[in-house]
Amino acid sequence: MSKISSTYRVIEILRDLQNGRVLSIKNLASYYETSERSIRRDFELIAEIFGDILISPKKGEFAMIQKAVLENVLESSEIYMLKDILTFGKKYNLSLDKDIDERLKNTLLSPQMHSPYVFVHKPYEEIFTNKDKFKFLEQAIKSQKQIIFTYKNLDRITSFCLNPHKIVFINENFYLASLSKNENMILSRIAMMSDIKFSGKKFDKNYTFLDFCEKLTSPWARFLPDYKNKLIDVIIELPKAQAKYFKLKKFHPSQYIISEDEAGFVRVGFKVTSQNEIIPIIKSWIPYVNVIAPQNLVDIMRKISERFYDKTHGISRKNQQKLS
Repeated sequence: MSKISSTYRVIEILRDLQNGRVLSIKNLASYYETSERSIRRDFELIAEIFGDILISPKKGEFAMIQKAVLENVLESSEIYMLKDILTFGKKYNLSLDKDIDERLKNTLLSPQMHSPYVFVHKPYEEIFTNKDKFKFLEQAIKSQKQIIFTYKNLDRITSFCLNPHKIVFINENFYLASLSKNENMILSRIAMMSDIKFSGKKFDKNYTFLDFCEKLTSPWARFLPDYKNKLIDVIIELPKAQAKYFKLKKFHPSQYIISEDEAGFVRVGFKVTSQNEIIPIIKSWIPYVNVIAPQNLVDIMRKISERFYDKTHGISRKNQQKLS
């Protein structure tokens, strides 16, 4: 039994990796008087927190792709995102962080008053009053138990019987991603769910759907069993002044630059499961954006623009009549 804590091991391993050493799982297990399985878990923990920073020159050996992880990565946006997750899970006693060593959590959550970073977030959906729902749904997902519940959206109340797969955080709100009996995806806003119970039946996980959930970026995404082969290509065009923002940042994970002409007009492409995924992005860049393809999206955006013009024009005329 090792007398050295796993947290201490992880910190020492990180420092050795940072210094460019190639570390052997077998040698580390002998040095720390612990099992090779425990050392492998240490490396898995490093990968969970810092991402793909490790390479394996030989079987059973690890080295770091880049140095200075303690100075750079621990002060980067990734670690602050991790701290957000840890803080959120700790506040509501949820299993968002169940695989992270408790002492390492405390280290990451300690105040850093002199950090050069400030990350401003939109307010999260408040879930304190719904924490029991989250715990119930966590249990349903882990034990693969089918659930039944009622869903209230404005005055419309609907009953569902679904197979819950993931709790998804999108646009600062929490959704339950489930499949119906016919394998249709249902995204349910958890705050709108009530009377949640087990149906008494169990279900088999759909691993294609689980993969889809990992890539979800919008509540308007559409799941199909072969969704990867049925992605929709969307092309928009922006003038130079607005195009620069699309060069600096991705507004959708699939975004890519297609071309740029001499005047600076840039064509940007997206691959989406549903046109509804991209419509909010397009709306936010009106009147500068021009939709090139597909044609039915061009027609949809034209109708949206016409309705907006008719509505605002009608309001404007009413105001003029009042003034006169």
